[in-house]
Amino acid sequence: MTFRDKLYLVALALVVTGCSPAPDKVHQKIHAQQGTYVADIADDGSFSVVSTNENGILLWPRYANDAKFQWQHDDQTSQIIAVDASFDGSVVATSTRVEFALWDAKSGENLGFWKIGSGGIQDVAVSNGGSTIVLAKRDGTQIAFNPSSGRRIEFYGHTERVNVVDISANGFYVLSGSNDASAILWDTRSGQIVHKWEHKNRVTQVALHPNAKYVFTSGSTDNAKIWQLPDGSEYSRLQFIDRQKIFSSARFNQDGSVLITGAPSRRITLWDTQTGKSLKHWNVGLVEERNPNSAVVLAVHFYDNENIVLSESSAGLAEWWQLESNWNE
Repeated sequence: MTFRDKLYLVALALVVTGCSPAPDKVHQKIHAQQGTYVADIADDGSFSVVSTNENGILLWPRYANDAKFQWQHDDQTSQIIAVDASFDGSVVATSTRVEFALWDAKSGENLGFWKIGSGGIQDVAVSNGGSTIVLAKRDGTQIAFNPSSGRRIEFYGHTERVNVVDISANGFYVLSGSNDASAILWDTRSGQIVHKWEHKNRVTQVALHPNAKYVFTSGSTDNAKIWQLPDGSEYSRLQFIDRQKIFSSARFNQDGSVLITGAPSRRITLWDTQTGKSLKHWNVGLVEERNPNSAVVLAVHFYDNENIVLSESSAGLAEWWQLESNWNE
């Protein structure tokens, strides 16, 4: 291969991946001095919730200099492995492998602790007002639990570990991804499968559009697709040249025109939902004195009216990025 050929391939790769300079960083705040383990951002972007090794679980209002609430589980020896803020921002669910809790995001009050038996929790999701908490379990099952009534329904649609779950605002529908190479949308009222999408490998990331327009599912290698609802048909697939592409976070913007993803490689990417093309990407920041010198993007959010992207990373940083007004043209 000639030098000219190599230059052409590099240029082609830059075009295909939508390479572009990073947006201006308008604000940055350290949310965890020793790094963040898991994180979530409220759907309106008004606060973030992070799990830390040194201070338990912290709720940080937007741009705040100090955390508003600090929470601990009863079993302080166990790592918090999942957090989720409800769509309306009223409650937050947190979980260890064996215990989950519900918190009032306005007052900071604990609304309950519950323990599970066998299976081990892998992920958690909560609906508006905490009406339904869904647990993804390592034994392949899921539990939809109503804290007020005590009603619970177990879902056995997967045959292997459930890696990730998302839930509709009203708590009626759950989207789950599993090691059995499938993603399932199911009804928490009946336990029935609404749609099932097959992948070539384990499903490691899912996202449900707030108004149930789209579903995003991603396998552990190169199979990342957007499906449209209610019929469940394929709408687009993300276009990238990487042989392996793993996403650590994903979220649709409010109108569903953009999918925002985070990766273990520090990368934030904005995708056109209709075409699957990368519109813009850049890397989150690092804390110089911390090793290893890398960061996983744990949560992302797009402020539609402001053209601002918020990221929470394992480096312990919250970063706000200002896009240009014509960024997607």
